[in-house]
Amino acid sequence: MNNRIVRNVAVLLVFSFIIPVFGAENGNGDNGVAMLRRTGKAFAKVAANAIPAVVSVKVEKSIEVGRGVSPGQEELFEYFFGPRYHRQVPRERKQIGQGSGFIISKDGYILSNHHVVGEADKITVTLHDGREMDAELIGSDKKSDVAVIKIEGDGLPVVPLGDSDSLEIGEWAIAVGNPFGLEASVTVGIVSA
Repeated sequence: MNNRIVRNVAVLLVFSFIIPVFGAENGNGDNGVAMLRRTGKAFAKVAANAIPAVVSVKVEKSIEVGRGVSPGQEELFEYFFGPRYHRQVPRERKQIGQGSGFIISKDGYILSNHHVVGEADKITVTLHDGREMDAELIGSDKKSDVAVIKIEGDGLPVVPLGDSDSLEIGEWAIAVGNPFGLEASVTVGIVSA
């Protein structure tokens, strides 16, 4: 079979799935497009409710920077640069990163990721209203990539935690975040496995 036939069959298959979704009536006289618009508005409402509790997380960590040469290459560098090569003192450098989190309690507990805050020396949180606060690492689990940090405050906006035991494969999932300072990043998908 040539590529043109395969492409045409693929296009027909796609349209055979799209037309029933967008053109079918749902029993109330509404077509699929109207149903999708209502779904989109529902996503927007969920995002608007969650965004005030989503925070940007900035982290700093001091790391020691050596000569940048693997141990097996040291002899080669000593040959070219002489014994002074071994006298170079490692330097300290700040490593900066960003991530996201969301407030889960009115008194300032925030759920984030271990890969964002787990090894940080300093954690700074920026709230949706622009306030910046220092945060303290409360706990972190590398295996599940979950971390809890805390800021000082009360009456903060929160995102309530759901019950993962009642979650079903195929349900909609909405992710709201603030990665890399991109405020109110929103995406949707479905729960898989």
